[in-house]
Amino acid sequence: MNVRLRSVAGCALLVCAAAILPYARSVDNYFVQDDFGVVWLLGQKPWSYFPRWFVSTWMDDIWGYTPDEVRPFPALTYQLAAAMTPGSPVADHVLNIALHAANGVLVLLVAWRAALLPLAAATVAATAFVVLPMHAETVAWVTGRVDSMPAFFYLASFLAFARWRAAPRRSHLYWGSVALFFVALFSKQNAITLGPTLVLYDGIVERRPIRISWDWLRPYLPFALLTLAYFGLRYVLFGEVARESQLTAENVRTFGELVARHLHRTVFGGVGIARAWHWIPVVAAVAAVVARAPRVAIFCGILWWLIGVAPVLVAAYDSPRHVYLASVGWAILLGLGFDAVARWRWRAAARIASIGFAAAAIGAYTVQLARAANEWELRSQVSERAVAELEREALAVPEGSLLVAAAPVSSWEWAAPFVLRSPFVDPAARGRVTLITPWLVDCCRAQWEDETRRRLREWVARGGPGVVLALRWDRGRQSAFRLSSAEEPYLRSLVQVLLDTDSRTSLDRAIRALVERLPPAR
Repeated sequence: MNVRLRSVAGCALLVCAAAILPYARSVDNYFVQDDFGVVWLLGQKPWSYFPRWFVSTWMDDIWGYTPDEVRPFPALTYQLAAAMTPGSPVADHVLNIALHAANGVLVLLVAWRAALLPLAAATVAATAFVVLPMHAETVAWVTGRVDSMPAFFYLASFLAFARWRAAPRRSHLYWGSVALFFVALFSKQNAITLGPTLVLYDGIVERRPIRISWDWLRPYLPFALLTLAYFGLRYVLFGEVARESQLTAENVRTFGELVARHLHRTVFGGVGIARAWHWIPVVAAVAAVVARAPRVAIFCGILWWLIGVAPVLVAAYDSPRHVYLASVGWAILLGLGFDAVARWRWRAAARIASIGFAAAAIGAYTVQLARAANEWELRSQVSERAVAELEREALAVPEGSLLVAAAPVSSWEWAAPFVLRSPFVDPAARGRVTLITPWLVDCCRAQWEDETRRRLREWVARGGPGVVLALRWDRGRQSAFRLSSAEEPYLRSLVQVLLDTDSRTSLDRAIRALVERLPPAR
């Protein structure tokens, strides 16, 4: 191995270490929120099901509707994880962390070989990327893989295309880029932006002017055909090509607010409010970087961010993981800033200043990342304790009992009824009891009211067998708040109170009032 390759390998190891160490503790984090439904559904699918995911939604209708998401490759990873560690999140977390580290290495290579940064500056960019605090949701949350995995194939495809441009005779790089784009498309729909990204890269960085000719069009044709075929498939399956029904006046109006929040999270790390004057040095620094390296800064920084954030327009909700790929642009801008400082005339001062710049940015992000990762660990601890105690109670109460249970939304949003299903609990627990939860904890919000009332009526019609057991888990407590009708018979009368409510809101409010007033367990 020559000196150059050893240097690259050393930088890649450094980036991997920066990506892995902050999340090492999350390997044991339990499932939270959507994880329960995703793992329950995909873990039970047979291996022969994989081809069907290319022509159907990967989530069936477990959320009460059919999502317009064709994602066979992420689905396959959940099958593999379930086979390796059934009922345990360890394999899922190891895969998430490995993907994040691999993405960090790809950012290093993109910054070095496509953005043409020196290796040291590219390492700064990649290290900054992997320690951005907003990535905690993508990495520490099992379901966050739906953004880190497509980002991996998107970055790999882009890098292969850029390397092919530098060495046109190496056609395997070009066709590898096309193949990687196919995988990215069938990992998440936001990969449709790669075609425009390649055109802009050629025009801005490679300085290849747009010409309406076969020679100009030919390199983009496979990407365009794959994108059009993907659009056609989505239209056949879902009646839409790119969630155009989400382009409502309200979503367009709030798009700017979403982008502003995402930009704030990326630049400043935390969720606090940045004052206008906080942005002045940021804007000035970006302007200086653009002035020094306009083509690379505009494409690899500003345009990459804008292209990456564009799909948020049809996402319909706010989530930090939605700009996982877009944040590569900010990371490369930081690398460009490091390089600009390092090239000051006064070499000794420049070296010290550039190292100080990198250390300050990466250090600040790392501190905030530790807090964000710790938050996901706390959520998982509550969730794990709640599932274990729910299983124990379901197996201990008389058969046919009614359980009213609630955990913090940060731990259990969308989680019921999957929390009471295999592989999370003993299969016998599910069939022994009727489970009722607040609206935000349930998987199917459109059907929640009708389904909850049906379960309550059926329990009453059977004569109210067993007991009514109310449970609530809070953060910071090692035991649940618990009350049984065996101790307080009035709980049975509250079932009729729930049935007498006249709306979804009042029913949800009544259930939450019931569990929020529980005394500590004796």
